[in-house]
Amino acid sequence: LGLGSEHPRGVTWRELGLADSWSHGAKEMGDLGICPQLAYVIPSCLPFNQLPDSLAQKFSGQKRKVPTRISSPGCLKFPGQVPWSSHSCNSLGAWSSMSDLPVMIRTALVFLMGLSSSLGFNLDTEELTTFHMDGAGFGHSVVQYANSWVVVGAPHEIKAANQTGGLYQCAYRSGTCEPIHLQVPPEAVNMSLGLSLATAANPFRLLACGPTVHHACRENMFLTGFCFLLGSTSRQIQRLPATLQECPRQEQDIAFLIDGSGSISSNNFVKMLSFVTAVMSQFQRPSTQFSLMQFSNKFWTHFTFNDFMHHSNPLSLLNSVHQLGGATYTATAIRKVINQLLSASTGARKNATKILIVITDGKKEGDPLNYEDVIPTAEAAGIIRYAIGVGLAFQRTHSWKELNAIASKPSLEYIFKVENFDALRDIQNQLKEKIFAIEGTEITSSSSFELEMSQEGFSAVFTPDGPVLGAVGSFSWSGGAFLYPPYVSPTFINMSQENVDMKDSYLGYSTELALWKGVQSLVLGAPRHQHTGKVIMFTQESRQWRPKAEVTGTQIGSYFGASLCSVDVDRDGSTDLVLIGAPHYYEQTQGGRVSVCPLPRGRSRWRCEAILRGVQGHPWGRFGAALTVLGDVNEDRLTDVVIGAPGEEENRGAVYLFHGASGSSISPSHSQRITGSQFSPRLQYFGQSLSGGQDLTQDGLVDLAVGVQGHVLLLRTRPILRVWVNIDFTPAEITRSVFECQEQVVSVQTLSDAAVCLYIYASPKNQFGGLQSSVTFDLTLDPGRRNPRAIFEETKTRTLTRVRILGLDQHCEAVRLLLPACVEDSVTPVILRLNFTLVGEPMPSFRNLRPMLAADTQRYFTASLPFEKNCGADHICQDDLSISFGFSGLKTLVVGSTLELNGEVIVRNDGEDSYGTTVTFFYPAGLSYRCVAEGQKQLQPRSLGLTCDSVLTRSQSTWSTRCSISHLIFRGGTEITFLTIFDVSPKAVLGDRLLLTANVSSENNTPRTSKTTFQMELPVKYAVYTVISSHEQSTKYLNFSASEEGESSVVEHRYQVNNLGQRDLPVSINFWVPVELNGAAVWVEAEVSSPQNPPIQCSSERMVPSEYDFLTHIQKKPVLDCSVADCLRFRCDIPTFGIQEELNFILKGNLSFSWVSQTLQKKVLVVSMAEITFDTSVYSQLPGQEAFMKAQTKTVVEKYEVHNPIPLIVGSSVGGLLLLALITAILYKVGFFKRQYKEMIEEANEQIASEKGTADPQVAQ
Repeated sequence: LGLGSEHPRGVTWRELGLADSWSHGAKEMGDLGICPQLAYVIPSCLPFNQLPDSLAQKFSGQKRKVPTRISSPGCLKFPGQVPWSSHSCNSLGAWSSMSDLPVMIRTALVFLMGLSSSLGFNLDTEELTTFHMDGAGFGHSVVQYANSWVVVGAPHEIKAANQTGGLYQCAYRSGTCEPIHLQVPPEAVNMSLGLSLATAANPFRLLACGPTVHHACRENMFLTGFCFLLGSTSRQIQRLPATLQECPRQEQDIAFLIDGSGSISSNNFVKMLSFVTAVMSQFQRPSTQFSLMQFSNKFWTHFTFNDFMHHSNPLSLLNSVHQLGGATYTATAIRKVINQLLSASTGARKNATKILIVITDGKKEGDPLNYEDVIPTAEAAGIIRYAIGVGLAFQRTHSWKELNAIASKPSLEYIFKVENFDALRDIQNQLKEKIFAIEGTEITSSSSFELEMSQEGFSAVFTPDGPVLGAVGSFSWSGGAFLYPPYVSPTFINMSQENVDMKDSYLGYSTELALWKGVQSLVLGAPRHQHTGKVIMFTQESRQWRPKAEVTGTQIGSYFGASLCSVDVDRDGSTDLVLIGAPHYYEQTQGGRVSVCPLPRGRSRWRCEAILRGVQGHPWGRFGAALTVLGDVNEDRLTDVVIGAPGEEENRGAVYLFHGASGSSISPSHSQRITGSQFSPRLQYFGQSLSGGQDLTQDGLVDLAVGVQGHVLLLRTRPILRVWVNIDFTPAEITRSVFECQEQVVSVQTLSDAAVCLYIYASPKNQFGGLQSSVTFDLTLDPGRRNPRAIFEETKTRTLTRVRILGLDQHCEAVRLLLPACVEDSVTPVILRLNFTLVGEPMPSFRNLRPMLAADTQRYFTASLPFEKNCGADHICQDDLSISFGFSGLKTLVVGSTLELNGEVIVRNDGEDSYGTTVTFFYPAGLSYRCVAEGQKQLQPRSLGLTCDSVLTRSQSTWSTRCSISHLIFRGGTEITFLTIFDVSPKAVLGDRLLLTANVSSENNTPRTSKTTFQMELPVKYAVYTVISSHEQSTKYLNFSASEEGESSVVEHRYQVNNLGQRDLPVSINFWVPVELNGAAVWVEAEVSSPQNPPIQCSSERMVPSEYDFLTHIQKKPVLDCSVADCLRFRCDIPTFGIQEELNFILKGNLSFSWVSQTLQKKVLVVSMAEITFDTSVYSQLPGQEAFMKAQTKTVVEKYEVHNPIPLIVGSSVGGLLLLALITAILYKVGFFKRQYKEMIEEANEQIASEKGTADPQVAQ
């Protein structure tokens, strides 16, 4: 099979060995505490079984380091991990305060088992062993064998004539390969030995297969296979199968029915007999026997099957055949052959395949029967019918339809048409091949096979019941597998009992064994099932292998199931999952993938839970073509796997390492990727085959064999180093004499001496001695602080770096810490952080193999150096805290008006120093904490620098805010006052009283008293903003005359009411209208209406005036209102006055004028009033807006006098005429009416004449 081929049919074979691998992700570890502030993990306990004996004895022998808490059997917690400052984790089970920690124990002991990824890789790529042989295809398959050898297949190697394939065993020590000589039988022609390999342990056994044995049966070339079973010394034990399957010997009874009608010339009839003779001579007795009948309108049986079998020279039976002549009764002749020749009475055999060959030169003529009368009988008898038409008659449609009716279906496969009888010899071989194809099978289709193309050994696996060999070509490439139990016949396992179309599925392309609690299952891959691929799991039920579960591929052409790998992740002896490769799965940037499929439990459906992929950029990478179990290389007690991708990097190839994950799974990301180009740019298909899990280098570690084109590379895994870290401080705490400063005097003092100890150890199973590594210590004081409180004596800075070459055992580095100046923060311990790196040194005795730090090792950790407390001789601080507060004179909280609430808090300590003092406020949800401000009164030697951090946690309808009173010590005998400011939501609902609670606590764990809790209540009202106003469309003015005094006029007073606040409330609108004055009606038929829908219902009542001497009152102020007149009061109740809602009211009636005369006034103001009211015990109008709750509307009523205008008009007219006459006389007297235009013309003419008389004399001269 060439690279890229997918079909094992014919002389091809499977392309093996493409794989990709994956990196491990974060693994869930046992009792771990995750610190969100730091990017690492601190283990809270350590299993004793992970502790080296020497180290366990060392710690168990030191009383001050004995674990003080036990979280679970075999799991110990150490007090040294407690002082982690703000970075300590709650899940550590550590103490919540420094007071919980025994003073004499300050050891920071941490086993570094984190989740961070390591830069070290488990597979060594610097020093590797390469095996190379010239055999073609060397490296195509590879297995590790007997913990000593790498067995390599070279299936393309040509050993001798008709022999292909080679087998080699390669040794790590010598770096050379030797051929394995097998007893190959001569019938194993071109078997491609080494195409598939399998191994087993206890005892060690090797199975080497060549699945392309060419086996000739007559004219057919079949493909079967041989596998060779070898023992631990590479000695051949058995051959599977022992012999090749014999060529099929299916019996066949062939009857000739030849046309002897008159339309055939005698010469052509002889040629037809020659054709029959030639066909008969190509078959041998006793498997094939013949009979012959000639037909026209007459019928003659020339010899039967009995005659043929008992005649010494059957071909001579044709010598007595002579042409009958006559018409063509073809249908009748076929019935006679069925009833007479192909019957037991004439020698036809019961189990033989019955074949009828009809030779004719034209359509039937005169036959009383039709083909529909006889062909169904032939079909029912299972007779295979060939129709041979001779002559040009069959170019006509009707004649061609007769051949279709005679022949079996599909008719094109069973019809031969030639132009003349001379051409019959041209179809002899075609007819022979078709009959031979029938002879080689037990079924009636000439295109089907059973085991003739099985290619047994295409894949192989060992099971407790014996070896299993995949047979992909069985039953028309449906596939299956053979199980070879000892001393009994092999069992064929396939899907034949299921109603499933498995044609061309290649079942058995890959094989794997799965074990679950001692019950074995056989997993077979069928990568071409329905073009998408399928994997089927078989289990044995009642000695029958039946399918139990299956999983199907999703992409056409992906070859899902081309590779399989069963994995026991937790190493308990039962298979947890099966890796299924689909190397031809195509994505835009990735090629190939591997499905992680946990074994189904019970009757549950088999599902794949995760997908593994290679890196992007390799769409033709064929990731997943080779899979192998490597073992536990990172010592996390989980099985790791390797996946190959030989098509990556333009067929240079790559392999991927994936670590096992908790939950019996595989990490979704790879931990290491190795490319073939790392070793040589000439390598091709690196990762085409893989084998791991054995220690071939005898160093206690598993190794990986990687097949390359023409090479095999042996990669070693690196020894794992683990580290314990222990830090001791001497003294264990900073004394008060060092850090307490009454004045800011700079003086460098020694804080403590620290011993930073690393204990390096390796797994006891490896065979290495004298492991060494280069360790870099990076120490930092007070990381995260802008200004450190301590420095190293060696560097005079906060950092220190040292590099050491260390072996296995404990090594300590001594450093001195200094205090350069006084510190304000003497509560928070000084933090010492260690960041170390470890790089293994090469080991010359092991070919320069380098150890590596465990990938899950955390390189960061911190230890704490606390300050000494001033707690008296008993070292127990007993504080005496009290708290009180007030609201700065506020009597009532008006929600919506009061936007902030200030609480003046007084905290006092009448006992010893208090550490971690906090004040917690509890208040309803309508309040929210804003900030705190330092008060004026402080009884503290130094400023507290009040810092209050708020943490909001919600418990039902109550909120709490926790504030730390700075981060310094709250000294005894001191007091602090500060303001706590809360924002009040304008929409808050607080009930009628606000309850605010405050309590004070500390880390001293002093019992609470009544003084540590204080409560205060405050009455609550809710601010509203309601407005009522007079509308401009109200009636403003009315007048009347004396004659109209008994009449009235319609009047309207309009009012508009608005809720401009942030709260709904119930309100009442009151209106007052004057209706009567001293018995005289004023406002008749008064009513109030509202255009709202639904309308507002209002009630009314009559009210008497407060002033009875109305006349005196009106004389002073001409206003008619309810103070002097009887009024009608309307009350309109509104249950809910919505936010931003607007209401309109109209006071309407008839205003009478009869009452005006009683007032002795000509003009009077008629006034109505309106007012908004609500429950003032609950609501309060916004301050300064009370005036908008009342409004008035005024209408001016005026009486006017009526006058006679005629005398005035006549007098005015006469006077005007007299005045006009007088003016005219005066103008005449002064000449205003004389015309002067004539005089002006005359004067102008005279002037012209005088000027002309003066000018004439001059002209005469």
